[in-house]
Amino acid sequence: MAETMASRTTSETEESPRRHGEDLALDIARMLEEDIVFGRLHPRERLIEETIAARFGAKRHVVRLAIVELERLGLVDRARNRGAVVRVYTEKEVEDINAVRELLESEAASYIDLPLPPAAVEELEEIERQHTAAVDAGDRRGVFRTNIAFHQALFAHCGNGALTEAINIFAQKSHAYRSIAVSDRAYQDWAVGAHWEMIDAIRKEDQPRLVALCRAHLAPSKDHYINTLRARYG
Repeated sequence: MAETMASRTTSETEESPRRHGEDLALDIARMLEEDIVFGRLHPRERLIEETIAARFGAKRHVVRLAIVELERLGLVDRARNRGAVVRVYTEKEVEDINAVRELLESEAASYIDLPLPPAAVEELEEIERQHTAAVDAGDRRGVFRTNIAFHQALFAHCGNGALTEAINIFAQKSHAYRSIAVSDRAYQDWAVGAHWEMIDAIRKEDQPRLVALCRAHLAPSKDHYINTLRARYG
């Protein structure tokens, strides 16, 4: 899909239908991603193109683009003559992804130049207020999206664009096993508290504490998925 987007012509007339199809495919992929995270689509469940097309009022080729995007994000597997199914990560794969995320995110936290400007701290606080409100309201979509926004805003201050890009890539992979983040209130309350602790560490210019908090933040989702995997598949 990225290559298709990169090959757009400069003619607005020629671009419009293609851009509309690609944008719709990305929107569909985004909503199916949420279905996977929220547990509405289960591991190994097949994605049926006809059903998805009818649900979103989209053409089949647009649905295929959406599924290609989900495959790129590591959320589905496509097999010849079997179509696409929601990906099941093995315990080893989850451990490996988590280990890389710990390395990347703790390193990024160590690069953040403290003290942050007051406006940057206020931005983090405002995002976390929205995240807290979404948790209190039981707004699972809001919880999911504001949690992502908080971490993206935080690590944007590490000053290394390649590092933040890598963090985003591996965070996206973890969406396949992060249903606890939007389904378990006790975990959500813990995550809210952890975010406010990160902000407090930033305010107090306590870099070691910030690094430790970022590293510890990843384990619960990983452990929950592995325990679910063992219970479901043995």
